Amino acid sequence: MNLTTEAPSVEQMQQGGIMDEESAYLGPGIRCVLFTLENEVYGIPVRKIREVLRVGAIRQVAGATYGVLGVINVRGVIVTVVDARILYNMPSREIDDLSRIIIVELDGERTVGILVDFVMEVKDIPEDKIESLSGSKDKASRYIQGIAHFQDDVIILIDVDNMFLGVD
Repeated sequence: MNLTTEAPSVEQMQQGGIMDEESAYLGPGIRCVLFTLENEVYGIPVRKIREVLRVGAIRQVAGATYGVLGVINVRGVIVTVVDARILYNMPSREIDDLSRIIIVELDGERTVGILVDFVMEVKDIPEDKIESLSGSKDKASRYIQGIAHFQDDVIILIDVDNMFLGVD
């Protein structure tokens, strides 16, 4: 199984002008790939992302855990694909032309694909605009690193390391 059409890589988005063009330095920040689920904006740090792909054929795996859509072949590497909507207790939706799979590196050897509704852009978010979550880290909230209030957007920053903790 082969993915026939790929979305631009993170590097291409940065070089191709898709990323946010800010002229003023806003202090130290985190560069994130922003995407949507429903009407919410989410972000994953670029350092955790290998690439962003258009959705191709996803092969279902019998007995897969809840939220796992199946596997894809990315240049000879089998990658598990999970539905971010299910992880965040949202209703599933049909995959369309805007849907993307974000390939995330969990460590040097493990990767996972996250199905999202739409990848928006790469944006630098100043650290002083990010509020870390306090309280318990139960269920979906343990997947959230913090909330950023930046340029009239509320951006939910995902902690992919916690999201896939214990997944082999």
